[in-house]
Amino acid sequence: MNELIRQIDSLRVRFRRDELWTTDFVLTLLTGHFMFAGYTATLTIIPPFAIDLGGDLAYHLPLIVAAFGFVGLVIRPFGGQWIYTLGPKRVAVIGTIIVALGSLSYIFALSAWWLIPMRMLQGVGLALGPVATSTIVANLAPPTRRAEAMAYMGNAINISFLYSPFMASFLYENAGSHNAFLFSALAASIGTAACWRISASRISFQRPAPSPARDARTPDRKPPLVARSAIFPTLVFLTYTFTTAPTNTYLPLLAHEKNLGNPGLYYTVFSIVSMFAMAAAGPIADKYGRPTVIIPGLLSVATAMFVLNGSFFQAMFLSGGFFAGLGFGMLQPGIQSFTVDRASMRERGAAMATLQQAWDVGGSFGALVFIPVHQVIGTANTFGLTGIGALLGALGFVIGNAKSPTKMPGQATAGD
Repeated sequence: MNELIRQIDSLRVRFRRDELWTTDFVLTLLTGHFMFAGYTATLTIIPPFAIDLGGDLAYHLPLIVAAFGFVGLVIRPFGGQWIYTLGPKRVAVIGTIIVALGSLSYIFALSAWWLIPMRMLQGVGLALGPVATSTIVANLAPPTRRAEAMAYMGNAINISFLYSPFMASFLYENAGSHNAFLFSALAASIGTAACWRISASRISFQRPAPSPARDARTPDRKPPLVARSAIFPTLVFLTYTFTTAPTNTYLPLLAHEKNLGNPGLYYTVFSIVSMFAMAAAGPIADKYGRPTVIIPGLLSVATAMFVLNGSFFQAMFLSGGFFAGLGFGMLQPGIQSFTVDRASMRERGAAMATLQQAWDVGGSFGALVFIPVHQVIGTANTFGLTGIGALLGALGFVIGNAKSPTKMPGQATAGD
């Protein structure tokens, strides 16, 4: 009888240890979702708004994109340190508030030039908020369900793409720019409200208490601006984010040049496929290891770029969206959990900040890099070029991980 009671208690403790769906986890998903709902709403209304203000689509928009990325590149590394000193909840609250204020500020723009500093303001929020929410998820998730938790966060963000850009565009056309930006600000504000309810004590790194044995000169050393443990996964992830530069910039042009139909359908296919892929990839990465989703993810993304390079009818064009969604859906939970696996708990925020800088370098600055490249090799070939980069990323991951394999969460001891 006593043995049975001990077994029941052991199962109860194990269940609590492996529990994922807590109130704080759900609130974190809501925070990430509505923060990105506020941001993705601006994707469809900033370009026409800039034109309405007298801006030029080819001249002003690249500057707006570059300014947004530059802010992320500068601010995001400090986000990891602020998460350590202030706690991830406070940083997430600050990030979502700034996203909302950024959306409100657009209402007062008097010219297209005004959008650059306003976009930079919103860039500060998007540099801080996602780093904080990713850190919260990493801290809340049981190690054996880490990739699964990252997949849920990715899907929470993905869902915002399905309705927020459409709603914002609808409001812009039928109710005016003011109401469209108010919708964006309201969404981000809901994210702030959800984040406010998260229990700070459960998600923060507990710094060690002062001890005479510790060096008094460094009683509470901050994590570095750039986490060394995250450099390798960031370089791998960078080969993916560079593929988003021509996609976000030249996809409509490609569809127009080759008569491939509405380019928005590409994103519809991408979003739906990536949601299903993430749901499957998280548990697979937890059970069989991160490489089982990272390598196929990069190969699938490379396939998507090559398909876009050679597309000459709509079904082929949309299959590019299928492979891109499949690849991102596998890669996102895999590379994020792989990065967390390699970092000590003290450096988790810095590691996530370092990883997410790949978006700033590859996505934002990549758009500027491809302007002269596009003029030389043409629209379609820009996609093929980034496909080669994704293949090199997969090869680099295989070689790098073979030389210094990362332990699975159940085996890791450093910082956990």
